[in-house]
Amino acid sequence: MSGTSHIINEPDTLLQALFKLFPERSRKGVKDLLSKGQVQVNGEGCTAFDRPLKKGDRISILPKGISIARAVREDARDEVLRSGVKIVFEDDDYIVADKPSGLLCVSTARGSSAKSGHKEPTLYALLNAYIKVEARTRRKEDLIEGRAPDRSTAKIWIVHRLDKGTSGLVIFAKNERAKDILQSKWKELVLERTYIAFLEGKPEKEQGAVQSYLVENPKSLKMYSSPTEVRDGQLAITHYKVLGYCRKGRQEYSKASFSLSTGRKNQIRVHAADLGCPIAGDEKYGAQTDPLHRLALHAHTLVFRHPFTQKTVRLTSPLPPIFDRLDV
Repeated sequence: MSGTSHIINEPDTLLQALFKLFPERSRKGVKDLLSKGQVQVNGEGCTAFDRPLKKGDRISILPKGISIARAVREDARDEVLRSGVKIVFEDDDYIVADKPSGLLCVSTARGSSAKSGHKEPTLYALLNAYIKVEARTRRKEDLIEGRAPDRSTAKIWIVHRLDKGTSGLVIFAKNERAKDILQSKWKELVLERTYIAFLEGKPEKEQGAVQSYLVENPKSLKMYSSPTEVRDGQLAITHYKVLGYCRKGRQEYSKASFSLSTGRKNQIRVHAADLGCPIAGDEKYGAQTDPLHRLALHAHTLVFRHPFTQKTVRLTSPLPPIFDRLDV
């Protein structure tokens, strides 16, 4: 019976259809197929006994080993979701996650958690664990169905990062070749990357660009901005546009979009401060208010041309609900 498919000839409910398809099995045995995740309807797993079926629907029964492996995979995905992370795109080469504020992208040897010996959760670790479970599931399915399993190493590679306090879209590669190509051709392949932020006050101009050289203080880990070239400084160019204004109490805020011509550490945060309008909640770069109890910066849009399929991938992450406190 395992690994079989059946076409429904008349309207029915799923459980009743299963009873008719497998009269030799006990009623408990048939129900176990549902509870153990072995039943698919039109290619999708289903455990609802009262699922209505129509003529032409296909019922498939998975081998028990595959259903168990897939349940483990779903558990791994649920673990990612419980951390507040959403997987918004995934294929054989890339995985894009929507990261919550407060979660590190990757661990850092210089962070406070490293000094205390506490291992802080990271987006990288969560997704890496998920990818490994996904690979084990595929191998098990291949073995059960008589295919040669893929024995290549399952892990993810860092393509770019977001600050701990920034929420939104982050892309990782699922193999080293995919990572190398996207990083080396970043300006060519990444067609759009937009951030939304709430700034303290009003910029002098409603749109424009900020250009400076950024250099990091190794002790404070703070980035400093210079209008002229300095030793170890990296050129940073940020474009901005004010989208609207709002007021909370006595403080006025500007809602602004940012796009980057370069991708330097803390770039938007530093350049917002250069405008005289630090990002709300960004005490590190001069903010005086914290209305959201987090950094008011969100990686909103990511558009890239897939280097292997040549398809354009367009992804948008809505502003977290807490931003409604300031939205215009």
